[in-house]
Amino acid sequence: MPKVINQDIIDKIAEYAKKNYSKSATARELGIDPATVRKYWPQAEEPDVEKQEEKAKPKLSIEEEFDLLTKRKETLLELESIEFKIEDIGGETEDLRARREVILDQIKLLEQKLNQAESVIEVDKVQELVAKVKGNVTVLLAEDEPLHKQREEQQEKERREREEKERKKLKEARARRNKGEQSLRRVILSRFAWAFPCTREQAEKIMNTYIFKVDVNDNDPIISSLRMVNKQLSIAEELKWEDNTSGIKPLITECVNLLDGNSGEKQRIMVIMHARKERILIPSDEDVRIRLVDLLTAKANVEFVEMVLKFNAALSRLAEERFIDKQELLSKETP
Repeated sequence: MPKVINQDIIDKIAEYAKKNYSKSATARELGIDPATVRKYWPQAEEPDVEKQEEKAKPKLSIEEEFDLLTKRKETLLELESIEFKIEDIGGETEDLRARREVILDQIKLLEQKLNQAESVIEVDKVQELVAKVKGNVTVLLAEDEPLHKQREEQQEKERREREEKERKKLKEARARRNKGEQSLRRVILSRFAWAFPCTREQAEKIMNTYIFKVDVNDNDPIISSLRMVNKQLSIAEELKWEDNTSGIKPLITECVNLLDGNSGEKQRIMVIMHARKERILIPSDEDVRIRLVDLLTAKANVEFVEMVLKFNAALSRLAEERFIDKQELLSKETP
């Protein structure tokens, strides 16, 4: 009956193997089949390749290790410098861009080889390749520079053209705005003349010293001025003969200043008022005619201005009711 093979038998086979017994001698000693011994005979350990290679590497001296680290660092810095230069190349043509990518790949490969170099000789070989790459970069830069300069000049030209177009647009917009402002100013002056009859020059003086300098929350001073004039006119048109004019005191002040500085202006305004009255009033407007006498007899300029504002408010309403062209009348009254 054959022996049962258990762990004790396997351990004894390993023990005889360590004592350098042969397989057949071990089978005789243990009284088992030689095939069983061969089956459980311990395998020889495979040699550690890494350890062998490590043992095979020659150990560097301190001087050699110092030179290796120094050369490796110097070469790495040179590679970084080359990479920095080539990154500035825009690649103005497809060929230049392709060659630029090839050189960048070469730099990456040389960096890997440099990190793997374990001797000064290996670093020297990498340095030879670095010098070759550096030469290729010099050639590439020489080809790219004039093309790069042309591109910059073209970009500068396009920038100047854009700026010129913008200046032209601003100039045209300014001209349109000025034209619109002039047209609007004429409208304002004609509207103002119905609040206080005077020459265009004198009306503009009043507007420049008061209306166009009113501090209002609006981005456009012309529009703001028009609104201010309309506001003043609406106040004047709503006045009753018995009401006061405190709501338009600033306007009254400027008109008084106008009269104070122009002795003949008061008489000229009264002439205009008479002409306006004859054109607008009809026989049934006797009350308005009586009020005009008060206007003519007002000696103080403040009273005179208040009466003019009230009288013109009444005439303005009557002119609208009787379809009288106030613009046509104004053109005949003021130059």
